[in-house]
Amino acid sequence: MLGQLKLEETFHYFDIPRLFTCKNNAGSRFLVISTFDDYETYEWLYLPISKDRFSSLISKAIPLRYALTNPEDGYLFFVSSEFSGNAKVEHILPEQIKSEDLPDSEAYLVSKEKIPVGLGAVDAQEAAIGSRRETYNLHFYPWGMQLPELDAMALGAILMSFQELANALGQYCKGEVTLEGAIPADILEATKFRATQIFEGSFGIQLKSKSMNDLFYSSLASDVLLELTNLLESRDNEDNISNKLHSLKGRVASKYRRFLKEVTKLDSPLKIQWGSPNSERGNVLSISRQELKNAYALVNKIDVDMSESVVFKAELLGLDVETKRYRVKHIPNNEHYTGKISEESLQQVAHSEINGIYEVTLKKVIETNSSSGAEITKWVLVKLNVANK
Repeated sequence: MLGQLKLEETFHYFDIPRLFTCKNNAGSRFLVISTFDDYETYEWLYLPISKDRFSSLISKAIPLRYALTNPEDGYLFFVSSEFSGNAKVEHILPEQIKSEDLPDSEAYLVSKEKIPVGLGAVDAQEAAIGSRRETYNLHFYPWGMQLPELDAMALGAILMSFQELANALGQYCKGEVTLEGAIPADILEATKFRATQIFEGSFGIQLKSKSMNDLFYSSLASDVLLELTNLLESRDNEDNISNKLHSLKGRVASKYRRFLKEVTKLDSPLKIQWGSPNSERGNVLSISRQELKNAYALVNKIDVDMSESVVFKAELLGLDVETKRYRVKHIPNNEHYTGKISEESLQQVAHSEINGIYEVTLKKVIETNSSSGAEITKWVLVKLNVANK
């Protein structure tokens, strides 16, 4: 039933290997623990184990007892063998394991040598269950791509914008929303994601939460991915996007705008595969190139609408409708403002006179530099009314 087995790693030896891993010819790995012997009859627990779960065990991310009582496939094998070579194999459920056969709750797999495990499962759900970490697979299909390759800077910008968006969503999930300033270190740590592998069949990259889910399969990273997936599921529906971004508040709109901006630069559809240790979460979602472009345009507009605004009397020093640029001088303190004109305001400001005195309305927009990650404050002109004398 177990196939032709070959001993792999031995973690505890007393007369015979007592705690070890082995593989069969099909590549299936088992973690094996000796539970009884009287030198004539031996009893063993064989736990089928994935690379992700094995990696979590040898890195001491999860204890041995958890692995045995939470098998990835829902069952283990109980093996009774005789010294003569005869053996009996049967499936058992984790609740059938005798309590005296289980290791202590704080017992971990220990090895004196670093054991190479290799890459884990590509499938997000399998990877999540094996590692007990939230797993987010991003698939890109750049137009005309002959090989599964992406420009390094483009990929870096996407990953940076993804992490910044996750941090902002983490603030919302914790109920500590702010527009500017540093995000608390505990939120940054709990929302941190790591790139674990890339894969073919598009250009695919797998992201896993640095932190593991708790015993109830919940984590801040899981809450973040729930909000992010719901946001992406709005696609290019203006009402849904607007309602969602206004409810998320804080800096989420600007961070989502930047993420969409970096993704749309690839001119590629986007497929998301979210795997979660929580069986009630996880999703698979595909978004077309046009939906991404439309969503970016909508978020760009909504982000400006949600920004802080200032109104003051100013002299119009420059205006170019073609380049959508303006320049004004704040009359009370002679401070100069330059920037872009919003699309909705172009017609209204087109016939304004240079050196005229106007009541100016500017919207504050915070952008993130794609290379340095530094936040830059910009002012968008949204209204220009003739000032009262």
